[in-house]
Amino acid sequence: MPIVLLLTALPAPEPDDTATLAGAALKALGWQVEQGCIDTLALGRDGVSVRTAEGRFRPADADLVWVLGFGRAATFLDKMQLLGGLDVPFVNRVEALLLLHAKYPSGLDADEFPQPETHAANTAEALIAIADAGGGKWVLKPPAGSFGRNVKVADAGTPELAQAAQALTEGGRYALLQRWRPEVEGGEYRVLVAGERIVGTYRRVGLPNSPTANLARGGHAVLAEPDPRRDALALRAAAALARRGVRFAGLDITGSLILEANVINPGGLATLAALGDSLAAERAVNALLSD
Repeated sequence: MPIVLLLTALPAPEPDDTATLAGAALKALGWQVEQGCIDTLALGRDGVSVRTAEGRFRPADADLVWVLGFGRAATFLDKMQLLGGLDVPFVNRVEALLLLHAKYPSGLDADEFPQPETHAANTAEALIAIADAGGGKWVLKPPAGSFGRNVKVADAGTPELAQAAQALTEGGRYALLQRWRPEVEGGEYRVLVAGERIVGTYRRVGLPNSPTANLARGGHAVLAEPDPRRDALALRAAAALARRGVRFAGLDITGSLILEANVINPGGLATLAALGDSLAAERAVNALLSD
């Protein structure tokens, strides 16, 4: 019986978490599913191990490792180094998680995949100067944020933009400054891809005057009909990410733009299931295992 290890941020994932849904689909296919909190990784005499419900488990004994959470940010590099030395297949390779998990537009070639104009700096003064020089409306957000937290939309030259820049760069942290695109006001599409295939697509629509369509910030989702142009863009992006070691991701698309490529637990399986697509997890697992 093949073994998959799911590394999660929480010791016990919620019923609608990707780990729970994907784990059930893998069990149905005859896989032994081990699940452990990534923050319990340790190096000992027998190598790297993680705490599971049955005790300590060695990731090296798994046939597949799926990282579905990063846990505490302060120990992120330690955990990536512990996992990086393992000779075992990963759904998303450790190098990809290390380099592509944030919102920097580095995972996809900007010439091939148009993305909004994006800047990054760790001082408010630098971000304010960029916005003032370009004028117009901007989005400010943390590079490694999730659930739409701390996302602000403001016009250049306003106190709102300056305050957001100050808050996000406090303590020398980096922040992203991204050109606002009007297409986002009509909602954006989350396209979940696995193994270079489209698992499912839904449209996210935010609240009026909300800076994000994130579902955790009051947005709502509806299942999306297939669209040849959007699907072709998503499949090309999935293939490009696969070449970088990413085989499971959530692509945020509006119009012809890819806003983000989410490579760590994008959460789309639960949304698709809630919208009536009960086979999304099964399709995702089958796509991953068939490559």
